[in-house]
Amino acid sequence: MKGRGLSPGKATSDVVVCNQLISPLGEISRDGFVTSGPCENTNITGKVLAFKGGRGSTVGSYTFLELKTRNIAPTGLINEAAEQMVVTGAIISEIPMVDRVPLDVFLKGDRVSMNGSTGDVSILNVKERRVATVYLMHDGNLLLLKRSQDMPSYPGQLSGISGFIEEGETPEQTGKREMLEECSIEDAKLRKIGKEIYVRNDGNLYGITPMIMETRTAKVKLNEENSEFHWIKPEDIQSYKTVPKFQETFLSLRHDWYLDS
Repeated sequence: MKGRGLSPGKATSDVVVCNQLISPLGEISRDGFVTSGPCENTNITGKVLAFKGGRGSTVGSYTFLELKTRNIAPTGLINEAAEQMVVTGAIISEIPMVDRVPLDVFLKGDRVSMNGSTGDVSILNVKERRVATVYLMHDGNLLLLKRSQDMPSYPGQLSGISGFIEEGETPEQTGKREMLEECSIEDAKLRKIGKEIYVRNDGNLYGITPMIMETRTAKVKLNEENSEFHWIKPEDIQSYKTVPKFQETFLSLRHDWYLDS
């Protein structure tokens, strides 16, 4: 995964995931334990500590320096959205740090390799798959496909047109190929392409490039990958059970498309 490098250095360790904001001064003890929230009593010494972000006093920067001096600091820090106090603490303590990485890609027991200079973060022993997902629009409506029950991932759930990006393909080329294979539609035009998002499913990490395309036809001919299709109003999407991150990604991408128009 590509995050934003904030404090240089490399680290490879087991990850501790704390789905909370942390105030280092008061919520990380002098002996290297988180003292509040979902991760209360969790030892962070020698671990990559992944948490939402920092809060609290600027003096909290020195918490990490003290832990480093006593050789009980975390080996690396990962945030969803970094706060300057935590970044300062990482830099003065020479702890690698990266942000703009979602916490929900990590599972208990994961071992993580990170580079605080480049922003690269890898989960070891997890298979990476690159995917293109098309949100297909026709006459203002969005196409939802119901995945067949024998599909290896997310059977029976609703999604867009998706497929693995093959070597030498661009995400757009993959999207158009999958659209033809899954729906027999070949006239769609690309309207908006978004940044890659990440979805974890057991031993797989999917790097998904989302895009909006438009077609002039409402006629859909499904192959065996999907069992049903529905054209819906975009504002009704939250009433449907879709695959992870599908709804929020579409709404954000659609908003950006309208801003560009």
